[in-house]
Amino acid sequence: MQALVLAGLLLLIQACVRGGETAKPTNDPELAASSCLEGLDLQRLDEALNHCNAVVKGHPGNPIPLTDRSLIHTLIGRDDEACADVKQASALLAKGDQRHDPMLKHELTVRQQSCKQRATMAGNG
Repeated sequence: MQALVLAGLLLLIQACVRGGETAKPTNDPELAASSCLEGLDLQRLDEALNHCNAVVKGHPGNPIPLTDRSLIHTLIGRDDEACADVKQASALLAKGDQRHDPMLKHELTVRQQSCKQRATMAGNG
């Protein structure tokens, strides 16, 4: 239940973050950096993950698709993969020379804390 509430809040944050996106445009509108969660159907998470994998591959230096994919991993129950995406997105954001919406940084900070708490509770932290 807690994961579902968290997922709902993250979806709401994602909607707010998209307004300040500074991603480079791509020729394929299906692979826009912010397209991972567009039209998300909770009954078809595997399809959403496949689409998001393509978006991540199409935007390797952009933290936004990784952030979005981490949410999909969380919804599927793949917490290790979600935390790996958060770690990679945070690293890209830290070394990047692009300006990103402050909400993206905040969102990643919250997710990093959640990953650390999960690792601590599992005895891995």
